Amino acid sequence: MRSIPKWLRLPARLFFRQEDERIYAAVRIGFAAVALLNLIFLWPDRHVFFSDGGMLDADVARAQGNPFYFSIFAFAYSGAAVTCCMAATAIALVMLLTGVATRLAAFWVLVWHLSYTARAPLSMGGWDQVLRAYSFLVLMSPAGKCWTLPALLRGGKIQPALLPGYGLVLMRIQVLVIYWQAVFARIACPDPYWGNGEFMSYFMLSHHARWPGPWVLEYGGLLTFATYAAQFTELTVPVLLLVKKTRWWGMLLGFSLHAGISLVARDLGLFFLSMMMTYLACLRAEDIDRITRWVRRWFVRAEAAVSRSN
Repeated sequence: MRSIPKWLRLPARLFFRQEDERIYAAVRIGFAAVALLNLIFLWPDRHVFFSDGGMLDADVARAQGNPFYFSIFAFAYSGAAVTCCMAATAIALVMLLTGVATRLAAFWVLVWHLSYTARAPLSMGGWDQVLRAYSFLVLMSPAGKCWTLPALLRGGKIQPALLPGYGLVLMRIQVLVIYWQAVFARIACPDPYWGNGEFMSYFMLSHHARWPGPWVLEYGGLLTFATYAAQFTELTVPVLLLVKKTRWWGMLLGFSLHAGISLVARDLGLFFLSMMMTYLACLRAEDIDRITRWVRRWFVRAEAAVSRSN
């Protein structure tokens, strides 16, 4: 019997290569923390967005469904029901954060993200789509027992296991899709302001900017450079993240991009945190070891400083 060609074995080796379970745990914790912050952000306007007595008509939301409409708010549409759904989601996110009944909690969190983005599509930001995608990826990825509350309560030090890496591979690919889709969408439907480099100038004059004003007109050349630099960065970051030797350069470049966006734009802090969360999937076992050693050293120094002060 002829052996399977190497090029056919490559996908299996790529998707089922063993990965340190602490990377999955870092993604789980980071995702749950950002999703919980997003839930807190939405909480004050829950009735406005999701109840039938709110601002957004349910029939309009159903018409936006493509290819179909799925939302738990089709059944839980009163103000009290919406509040109960969001409270249950908060509990599920805390469970996911602490690793308690991880699979069940991740399933509810996926239902939540599908439901609220379908019910209020016109009020959502870019980070909502990022969280929705990663809610599915977290659900279908191996869970592991590392860095969970049950493991902590049982006591004893758990040796990190090796788990199939298909979930991390898909998360890393998703990072590339997020960035490249943004760039290629501008190419497929040409945006003249991105094409001629004037996007940042017009953005800084709009109400979305943190400091809008005519002062922007004096820095047209710099803002043209920033427009093209942002697009180049969006093309480059995912490639750097996917290559093991350049992943930290990709993280630094991506951090600089999103920190800059958060600095000059209003209300995009959650987008910054959501994108930084996606970078956790690009960590390697040696990165976790290095970070763990640094945290331990920091705690030792902090304890020593407290002891000296006493």
